[in-house]
Amino acid sequence: MAGFWIRIAPTGCVYGSALEEYVGPLAEDAHKEFTPKVADRRREAAQGWRHELVGRDEWKRRAEPCLRGQCSHSPYSAGRSVEDVELPETAS
Repeated sequence: MAGFWIRIAPTGCVYGSALEEYVGPLAEDAHKEFTPKVADRRREAAQGWRHELVGRDEWKRRAEPCLRGQCSHSPYSAGRSVEDVELPETAS
């Protein structure tokens, strides 16, 4: 039975999924699939992103609610917040 790689943010929310038979058997393979650049992978690993291989039942329990926007996890923002700023007026 094929498994599913899930991409998990530091908050615990699943942000992606891929079939093991398509990606490969190692967590490093999954990370490369989701994040092609080495520098980005290093940054994500330091931030706490991880990739786990799960079966169908575990995928339905953990990944499906997140991917459908029905989970209770906090959104991942990497410590950044968006705030409103006043834009300068432009001459027309």
